[in-house]
Amino acid sequence: MYAANNPFADFFKPEMSNEIAALFKPMQDLVDVNTKTVETLVSLQKAYVEELANASVEQFKTLCECKDPKEALDLQVKFYKSVEAKMAEAAEKSVATMTEAKDAYVATLEESGKKVAEMAEETAKKVSELKVA
Repeated sequence: MYAANNPFADFFKPEMSNEIAALFKPMQDLVDVNTKTVETLVSLQKAYVEELANASVEQFKTLCECKDPKEALDLQVKFYKSVEAKMAEAAEKSVATMTEAKDAYVATLEESGKKVAEMAEETAKKVSELKVA
């Protein structure tokens, strides 16, 4: 008898936990996007730093063996152009990763917004039906 008069009786049914989980799914999706983005950016940065360190060691060895100042200067210019190209490539990959994350965020938020609007409409409809009855 109490459950029939209790407006919250349906709230504690097992299927409600599925509905609540569905409500939090967009938040979990955003957490997943963040995690993937950070992992990718860290991986890109790590690879770039390792490559730069190795290239710098090799450049130092090459310069130590170089006897001609003009040749050393040419080697340095070549080295810096190589570093610049690698920096540009790393930056492009980072920007692509961030763009992908932004697109995933926008899609998730748009989908979530539509669901919230649908839920609000359903709730408003139920409330108006309660007032009529």
